[in-house]
Amino acid sequence: MYGILAEGKSDAGTLKVLVRKLAGDDRLPVRTKGYGGSGELLNKGAKDLGTFKTLGVTRFIVCQDADGPDPAPKRNLVTQRIVGLSGLGEECCIVIPVQELEAWILADIECASKIITSWHPEPIESPESIVNPKERLENLSRDSKRKQRYFHRTDNERIAAHLDLKKVAKKCPAFQVLVAFVKNAAAKRRQ
Repeated sequence: MYGILAEGKSDAGTLKVLVRKLAGDDRLPVRTKGYGGSGELLNKGAKDLGTFKTLGVTRFIVCQDADGPDPAPKRNLVTQRIVGLSGLGEECCIVIPVQELEAWILADIECASKIITSWHPEPIESPESIVNPKERLENLSRDSKRKQRYFHRTDNERIAAHLDLKKVAKKCPAFQVLVAFVKNAAAKRRQ
């Protein structure tokens, strides 16, 4: 069973969809906890990982947006304030999307038209170089009357179900950490 901690409910729900898709199992048990931002995640994350462990979770994912081009500072912070304090080791994966998790959606933005049928966005080559991907998605989704069609809180999970994960991994190296973690766990289950 997986346990996912993320800055917000939308990120946690999106990761749940992605983990199940990567594992090839729509019924894979996944517990999630989304916080009211980075500060709350950092302050409560270690305790909540412990709670997940008592509930039978065996694989843990902690996700915090890099909010910039370099994930290293946030990775160090999550390592010190959450994973290090929790006592968990290799069963815990730290996922730090470059900029924001929405960069992964930008990597295969064309699939958004499967959810928002009136929107047909053009491909984006370097989604991790876009500052504030969430805002970019919102702006790109505006129709001719400037009405926004994309809303991260409701659309991220639905779009994630349609993402071409190979395309996301190719365009977003930060996503490859999650792919490797889930694939490794799936391989161990088959042994």
